[in-house]
Amino acid sequence: MNYRKEWFNWVGKERKRLQRKNKSATHKEAMAAASITWPKQKAKIKRKADREARKSQKAAASVKEAPPKESATSSSE
Repeated sequence: MNYRKEWFNWVGKERKRLQRKNKSATHKEAMAAASITWPKQKAKIKRKADREARKSQKAAASVKEAPPKESATSSSE
């Protein structure tokens, strides 16, 4: 997880929103606007990363616990 990259993605989205009203919205203005909503967005990103980590950990545990399947042809001989 790279929050710096996520921050600049968020600034880009904010700039697009600002440009709906003000066609000459600058990156600096977008950063100022994004800094207001960033804490809430960062929390969402963190929760999503935590969910994905738990999901992958659960999937890895279920694969590890599953017994290997034996083929019916090799046991019948």
